[in-house]
Amino acid sequence: MNIKKFFEKAAAAGITSCQLRVSSSTSTSISLFHHEIDSYSIENDQSLVATGVYQGKVGICNTQKIDNSSFDFLIQGIINNASKSEKTDSVDIFPGSPKYKKKSFFAKELAETPITEKIDLIKEIENGLFAYSDEISDVQGVSYSESSSTGALYNSYGLKLKAKDNYFFISAGVVAKRGDEVKTAGDYEFGTDIKAIDKKAFVNGICERAIKQFGGVQCPAGKYPTLLDRDVFGSLLSYFLAANSADEVQRKSSFLTGLEGKRVASNKVTIDEKPLLKGPLYTYYDAEGVARSNKRVVNHGILLTHFYNRETAKKAGRETTANGSYGAGKIGIGTTNIIVKPSKLPLESLIKDIKEGVYITEVAGLGTGMNVNSGDFSCQAQGYMIRDGKIAEPLDLITLAGNVLKMLRNVKGFDDRFRLQIGVSCSDALIKEMSIGGKN
Repeated sequence: MNIKKFFEKAAAAGITSCQLRVSSSTSTSISLFHHEIDSYSIENDQSLVATGVYQGKVGICNTQKIDNSSFDFLIQGIINNASKSEKTDSVDIFPGSPKYKKKSFFAKELAETPITEKIDLIKEIENGLFAYSDEISDVQGVSYSESSSTGALYNSYGLKLKAKDNYFFISAGVVAKRGDEVKTAGDYEFGTDIKAIDKKAFVNGICERAIKQFGGVQCPAGKYPTLLDRDVFGSLLSYFLAANSADEVQRKSSFLTGLEGKRVASNKVTIDEKPLLKGPLYTYYDAEGVARSNKRVVNHGILLTHFYNRETAKKAGRETTANGSYGAGKIGIGTTNIIVKPSKLPLESLIKDIKEGVYITEVAGLGTGMNVNSGDFSCQAQGYMIRDGKIAEPLDLITLAGNVLKMLRNVKGFDDRFRLQIGVSCSDALIKEMSIGGKN
């Protein structure tokens, strides 16, 4: 594809500056059901996204056809989009940062591993799940997916950026039955080295979680010291991150409006965004071509910064935080590789002083039970009682309710059960007090 030709044609059409993002990806998905391959698919996606300034306004157009024949369509799309725009203060195309920390962590070995080995891996996992115990009545499915993507960003100022990445994702779930009681549990593995997976630990962890849920009861409704499983805490924190978008703050639809530079959490909470962390989530530039860097977002409870793209940064009179993200036909705001700083305490030490509390391991219905403007939430939950510093009887048919900001301000500490994952990576969090709905 002749990138130079695109910029020449854009300039001839009256587009004063422009940017072209080229991306392609391949996704492989395999799922097993009862020892047979239930589905196997390979999908290829590609896109061209062109952004340009025409008569002082910004226009964006995209297509899935990647070749020179798309240029006229993209240029006309920029002109049409810009002509209809009512924004008069949009930012120009970004020329480029002084320096980029370009690295590649593309896992060549993963890409070259035969698909038969990947199928054998999930078959071993499925066999292990079925063989674990007579109480494992069924395996809901074991799946393997692998994503590989390449991207490039060019602009009319001569900027040229390229990136390539890949990773795998394995998930599995079981059904456990004891008498008339039925429980489910699941887990996942994510990374670039499938040989590093401890298959036995993965299988045992899923099955143990399902079986330990038998005999679940309702606890009395009330307020309890509450330990949130890392996945539960991460899910709740994702709403804090969404509210920290400068776009939401500037529209005054965020519960973090007016709180930049102020305390939003206990001093136990430190949150970083690490796009330059070695691994599959590494990204050294954002959708606008701004160089990315690791940054602290919350420092011992103090909110240091919202997430800005160039447009929201201009409105605030500050520099972008390189959180520009393309989606829904426009440049929005997104995050990459959010890390909540864990502690070195094992779970047992974190809860040793709790006389009576609750350990929440799963929630359901959070999407409908969350008020994104206020941070208030209520959802179904399950987990365990904590008695005299020990995990005790399982809990079922309970609810968890609270407010995201209040939860963060009441964090007493974290344990060392940290796991890197897509989205929010964190460990279990102990909250001073949360409302648990149960029997009256």
